[in-house]
Amino acid sequence: MPPWHDWLEQQGIAVLGAPARLPSEEDIDKAEARLKVRFPASYRRFCTELGPGRLGDLLEFWVPWPVKGFFDVPRDLRARLSVVKDASGGGRQAVTEKAIQIGYVVLGGAPIPRVISNRSAELLLLPSEPTEGDECALYALDHRTSAAPPRLVKLARSFPSLIQEGFAAKRLCKLPFVAAPGADQFGMEYHPRELPAP
Repeated sequence: MPPWHDWLEQQGIAVLGAPARLPSEEDIDKAEARLKVRFPASYRRFCTELGPGRLGDLLEFWVPWPVKGFFDVPRDLRARLSVVKDASGGGRQAVTEKAIQIGYVVLGGAPIPRVISNRSAELLLLPSEPTEGDECALYALDHRTSAAPPRLVKLARSFPSLIQEGFAAKRLCKLPFVAAPGADQFGMEYHPRELPAP
């Protein structure tokens, strides 16, 4: 696979700007040790080559970063998933394995860019559901219905397919989960985020 910057451009996705800082392999190793998990190589490379940011106005990606108290770091959400509704055709009623949040699916209406709110859905890696090579399935946790358990929605079989098929080919817009998407949500742009100084 070519560098992520080149790969996004091959998909027609422009990278607008560049972050001043990027996590190192050591930062990612520390996050993996803390979470007791191994990230897919594609996500590790994304972290060290592009850093955090937003794809269109739909997918917000986090990366490991060593600043104390920094909010946007991958974390295990399994404690919040003791009761879920499997919205992907499976019979899963809970997630007892690690569920690593690596960002958000940003939902809701204007203003643009959309803000992360309680209508947004956590973007999760499930390492216990391997797919190909070191990749694993990605899910979103849709908790917009307060009277029912959150819905676990399968988005992609790998991190690259989330971007290539889900975003660039707009497969995500076919999910009721991403209802009535605006054109701006699938704007073919990646906006890097600035990381705080260590």
